[in-house]
Amino acid sequence: MTATNHAMTGAIVGLTVASPVIALPLAFVSHYVLDAIPHFKANQPDEVLLKTNWFRNYLVVEALLCFLIVVALFVSRPNYWFIPAMCAFLAAAPDLFSINKYLKVRAGKQWKPGWYVKFAGGIQWFQRPIGAVVEVAWFIAALTVLANIL
Repeated sequence: MTATNHAMTGAIVGLTVASPVIALPLAFVSHYVLDAIPHFKANQPDEVLLKTNWFRNYLVVEALLCFLIVVALFVSRPNYWFIPAMCAFLAAAPDLFSINKYLKVRAGKQWKPGWYVKFAGGIQWFQRPIGAVVEVAWFIAALTVLANIL
């Protein structure tokens, strides 16, 4: 799933689960639940895709959208925005472990996946271009839920 979909899901968890002790770990676990759902991946090997300007721009847009989620929480829930914002971060955070791969591939260096990458990759059993349909549907549904909660 995209970072935006992960973050919106985490924000929803943070807004709907009363206890931060439950909401924070639940938001983190939601990352892996979403990754188990079929989702988008470009039809290129990572060694090619990660070097493209398209992918770099995609990461910038994702970062901006995640930031806008936090801004929306802050603006609409001034007394109760921090926990949903933390949940949004925790839901998207596992993808940050891919930064090493991204930087090494972009630099043309050898990258070797560790145990976590193998674990996370095993959860993402269906990543194909057609998964974009699921990504868009999830985005629309999560945005609708967020708009109704906020």
